[in-house]
Amino acid sequence: APGIITQADLLTPLLPQLTARGDTFVIRTYGESTGGDGGKTRAWCEATVQRFPEYLDPADAPAVAATSKINKLFGRRFEVVAFHWLQPSDI
Repeated sequence: APGIITQADLLTPLLPQLTARGDTFVIRTYGESTGGDGGKTRAWCEATVQRFPEYLDPADAPAVAATSKINKLFGRRFEVVAFHWLQPSDI
């Protein structure tokens, strides 16, 4: 028996049962612009994004490696499920 167990040693027997997963995460961003009069405009927004196990192009099954050119370039499908502008007091 090997003295060291690697991640590959554990995952290889599980490969037939593994599937891609979905996630939900929040992205917050900030932008600022300076006008000709020297004033600044600031804006904050927040988006909740969900990643799906399916590829963007349904030509490939979720459990296999991407073969479609679109799927190789863009990967899994994402969807913005919520978006809103934030006030400075929300930060």
